[in-house]
Amino acid sequence: MAETTHPTALPTDSVPVLQLPLPALSLLSDAQRRGTACAWCRLPLTAETAQDAGERPAVDGGQLFPRGCAPCAGRAAYQLLWEHSRACNVCRTDPSCPVAVAANRLMREGGL
Repeated sequence: MAETTHPTALPTDSVPVLQLPLPALSLLSDAQRRGTACAWCRLPLTAETAQDAGERPAVDGGQLFPRGCAPCAGRAAYQLLWEHSRACNVCRTDPSCPVAVAANRLMREGGL
């Protein structure tokens, strides 16, 4: 089984930028690193079909811009929400946690 990166959410203003859990970065192709192919299933993406998986630094000092198709991003958002909600005090009492709201949106768009 491939290792995964740890998911995080970086709040900027009131809208969090979700960093969805990805396959091991060393396994991603150039197209997956640039966001022109789904980071999980390698499906070619367009501006209309791509879901942002969260910009992150590359090991070589550059930046990665992974994106995914709606179904794959929805599954990754579910995984992120599962891990996030167990540690988030806001999620325990308030369904409007910005991370949970953003993850739920991605899950709905992915058909989950």
